[in-house]
Amino acid sequence: MMKVELATKLSRSFDMKEDSGLMGDKGVRRHQSMQRLSLEQNGSGDPQNPDLCASVVPDQRGNLHITVKKSKPILGIAIEGGANTKHPLPRIINIHEHGAAYEAGGLEVGQLILEVDGHKVEGMHHQEVARLIAECFASREKPDITFLVVEAKKSNMEPKPTALIFLEA
Repeated sequence: MMKVELATKLSRSFDMKEDSGLMGDKGVRRHQSMQRLSLEQNGSGDPQNPDLCASVVPDQRGNLHITVKKSKPILGIAIEGGANTKHPLPRIINIHEHGAAYEAGGLEVGQLILEVDGHKVEGMHHQEVARLIAECFASREKPDITFLVVEAKKSNMEPKPTALIFLEA
């Protein structure tokens, strides 16, 4: 049992070790987001607030265009990464339950952000991306904010089998 736990910790990136508490939350958030999305895709939406559901539009490359209504005072996402870090693309690491992103669904922990309101984030430093997101959310010109995201590779989120074999041998 202890070998498996050690393998899990060793096989994740340095940043993911610190997020181990979020991994349990991820399943809950993913589940709730997916419930809301399936309701929206079936035309039902959120029965309480049908206008609050995120618009999720996949493109031909497998990326998702996710539009979140500015329904709360805060967007409520936390990111890591940027051009000045070992993760060149920013990744969502937390979604706060009192934010617009959580209420709308669609955005999920682990997604990599490619664009914010049409602005590409590749090559931007972490602080620049955070500032861009904050400014786009604060802007009163639009009632929503749109992200272009892609799912992070599963290999970055789960234990690597080779690490388990190595530690078991």
